[in-house]
Amino acid sequence: MRVSPDKVTDHPRLIKKLVYLAPLLVALLPALSFAAAEWTHNSLIMIGLTPFVLFVVVPILDWIIGRDSSNPSASDSAALTAQRYYRLLPMLCLPAYVFTLSFGAWVIANETMSPPMMLGWSISVGLVGGIVAINPAHELIHKPSGVERWIGGTLLAMVSYGTFKVEHIAGHHVDVATPKDLTTARMGQTVFGFIARSITHNPIRAIALEQAACTQRGKSWRWYTSESLGWAAMSVGFGFLCAWIVSRSALHASWLGGVYFVAQSLIAVALLEIVNYIEHYGLTRRIDGADDGSIQFERVNHRHSWNADFVLTNALLFQLQRHSDHHAHGFRRYQALQHHPDSPQLPAGYATMVLVALIPPLWFRVMDPRVPKPI
Repeated sequence: MRVSPDKVTDHPRLIKKLVYLAPLLVALLPALSFAAAEWTHNSLIMIGLTPFVLFVVVPILDWIIGRDSSNPSASDSAALTAQRYYRLLPMLCLPAYVFTLSFGAWVIANETMSPPMMLGWSISVGLVGGIVAINPAHELIHKPSGVERWIGGTLLAMVSYGTFKVEHIAGHHVDVATPKDLTTARMGQTVFGFIARSITHNPIRAIALEQAACTQRGKSWRWYTSESLGWAAMSVGFGFLCAWIVSRSALHASWLGGVYFVAQSLIAVALLEIVNYIEHYGLTRRIDGADDGSIQFERVNHRHSWNADFVLTNALLFQLQRHSDHHAHGFRRYQALQHHPDSPQLPAGYATMVLVALIPPLWFRVMDPRVPKPI
């Protein structure tokens, strides 16, 4: 009898299915923080619980739970790819983050908050946005389905970074680990300089890539057909939604909703760029000379990204830490990504490495000796 690919046949597979629900649980952290603060009458819990869970509890659990370097077989990989359950989870992050973003605006509308408290609240929501909006968007924008790509772009628009959809596919994946790629961190570059460069250049390069694509097709670029500007317009719409939610209350002016939207966007994008910094730091592709004497780089392979095989952070991030296989096989779905033992390996999961990256002397001490020389 033929077994449907959606049928769970053993307990380990069921457990693996359940752990991929983790990003949806992260979306609830701000609401849980607010509820805990109301119950304990301690407002600091409202702004402190989310970062505490993500950057204290998760790193500790990462070490306790440990690593998983196992790979699905070819037949298992095909079965996993066919399962609708895994395809649905990243798409469910769209309603999940709509709830989180709207709830965050509702709290601002209905709570008397000092500017530091409002900033702390926006940071908490933005950290969730980095995990629940940007990370599933990264998975979805690579997929052939137009629905998945649209959901991915909408998630990015919710954190004001729709240009990532264009630049990441047409720019980063083409030029990764070469001097042309502004989202490959150079050896000795600090994370703060990297974030500033990436955020300022990403929108510009996205437009330039659109213009180049139009030129190749023999067409003229028009602003009203620009994908990047279309996502930017959607971001403005989400900003007005947050302002409208705040305007329903007499406690605060509606413009505070817009400030909240921009603040959470900046935090989510900064978290994304810190992860980008970690993923390719110091790695370069070998230069291969072409027959005409021009400079050509070797084909992207699994040695051009840093990997981490920690179970919990991979579950939280839809296996983003199996990043080398993602670059070698961009259309491969997260549940079927492979671990490559000969890829550069991070000493800890992303939750820990984000904190290390924020202390440049510590980062250089930990990572510089691990950077492999081009082969």
